[in-house]
Amino acid sequence: MQATEIIAEGGYDSWDEAKLNEIKKGEFSEAIGEALYENAEIRLWEIQLRPSERIPFRRHRNNYSCTSFSDGLLVSRNINGQVVLLRLSKGDQFYWECISNEMTHDLENVGESTIKVTVLEEKAREHCEVDPLF
Repeated sequence: MQATEIIAEGGYDSWDEAKLNEIKKGEFSEAIGEALYENAEIRLWEIQLRPSERIPFRRHRNNYSCTSFSDGLLVSRNINGQVVLLRLSKGDQFYWECISNEMTHDLENVGESTIKVTVLEEKAREHCEVDPLF
């Protein structure tokens, strides 16, 4: 995965009103995608996004690892104002370790093909701090 910051933290000036209102409402899901499996220690999620499809803002509090099953191009907006372009290649794997804070962001497919990613979430952690480029 290749992450490129498009807009730095606090850069809400170019955001559309609908996304700003979504943040103001503060009703964030903790679902990462479609739940495929869950036990006491983990949850396995699948994200499939067709071109122009978007997952609303959601909150992450746990460690998780991701595997991409397709090439694709995503935009992720963090509620702190940062916007990141994510370029995925089929077979990419990445891990986000949560340390002290949660992260809340959306995910939008801005490419021309359907994106499929699985996410393995560790349920043991309560708060996370992740790489600021996601």
